Amino acid sequence: MTEAYPLPNTTLRRSDEALSAKVGDELLMMSVQKGTYFNLNDVGTRIWELLAEPITLDSLVAALTAEYEVDADTARREVESFLVALRERDLLDN
Repeated sequence: MTEAYPLPNTTLRRSDEALSAKVGDELLMMSVQKGTYFNLNDVGTRIWELLAEPITLDSLVAALTAEYEVDADTARREVESFLVALRERDLLDN
């Protein structure tokens, strides 16, 4: 069995290669390496802000459950899925 990504104590940080700009209520992002872009909603934008400094998965989940009305299990599942998407787009360093 393979381990889930990311592990709870893995230090995560957004990639310095990523470009981002706030446009209205959304954050537009681009992977320089892949030449692709996408936009983030308010929660995705908050996660991106938190990833500006090294942070663990557990700390991300704790921050989001403190700021939003979401239980820890749901937050963890959603954050893990979001982090996988960032990693696939070369937008996450770890």
